Amino acid sequence: MLTITQRAEQLRRAHWIFKAVVPVFCVLYPIALQSVGGLDLVHALATVVIFGFALWSDESRRLARIVFPFLLYVVVYDSMRWYADAIRSPTVHLREPYEFDKHFFGINDAAGIVTPNEWWQKRTIPFLDFVCGLAYTPFFFVGESVLLTLYLYFSGRERRAIRFAWVFVAANFIGFSFYYTYPAAPPWYVAAHGFIADFSVHASPAGAIRFDQLVGMPIMQGFYGKSADVFGAIPSLHVVYPFLAMFYGWVLPKFRAPAVAYWLLVCFSAVYLNHHYMLDIIIGLSLASVTMAAFRTLLGPIEQDEQSQQSSSNALAA
Repeated sequence: MLTITQRAEQLRRAHWIFKAVVPVFCVLYPIALQSVGGLDLVHALATVVIFGFALWSDESRRLARIVFPFLLYVVVYDSMRWYADAIRSPTVHLREPYEFDKHFFGINDAAGIVTPNEWWQKRTIPFLDFVCGLAYTPFFFVGESVLLTLYLYFSGRERRAIRFAWVFVAANFIGFSFYYTYPAAPPWYVAAHGFIADFSVHASPAGAIRFDQLVGMPIMQGFYGKSADVFGAIPSLHVVYPFLAMFYGWVLPKFRAPAVAYWLLVCFSAVYLNHHYMLDIIIGLSLASVTMAAFRTLLGPIEQDEQSQQSSSNALAA
């Protein structure tokens, strides 16, 4: 157990981000939230956690390199509700994504050519409602990424864990920027409101509400019903998360098959639950691929880092 003096000495040698930037953030963040009337217990706890990781010890600061990216993601996502309307492009794209899917993925139905979303809304069954809803809960599509990162970190693949965490955050931030530079309506909006942009419409869990009805709890309504932006359909970040997890977790043989199956299930669920068009999924996967390629170009292959780390460990052991 470290003494206070030892912790203070460790902190003195720590990177300036932990000594200056994080404490300043932990002061300004709750003040900013209080000023807009949005400070609550969850925000206070998040601030305490961030502050604690920064100051507690060298080990906590080392772990912070994978914890902070996810906390940063949560902070930014949560904050968008206050400035989304101010930065969103005034042109909302309602018809283009719909027509793209109808043209390239259209299905012949009794009513004519329909999109895959429209086709599935007429063929819902309780089993798919439950399986797709479960796969689409934030506990799974975000939880997979968090748990994989922690597993990689504690199993000796620290650099892969750090790379994955920051690629995850970068892909999200790029995706968020799309929401405001190219706002697009999801299929549930078009089905309910047509091709007219109405900014008074609240977010909806769409087909995922059927999962709530099956389990008797407002899980999807509580999450998707409070989404930061109704017109944030392109790209689909839901499919980005399991895709990135599958890529960075590929080094774990037992993880591969479940990861591929879950990624495909989320892609299907996005359409079945009427949350995304096929176009949204294609752009989401393209975004994930480009983000990984950019990190690989700028920072080098993660395999090279792992080989260097293994060589260093072997040298020390010898």
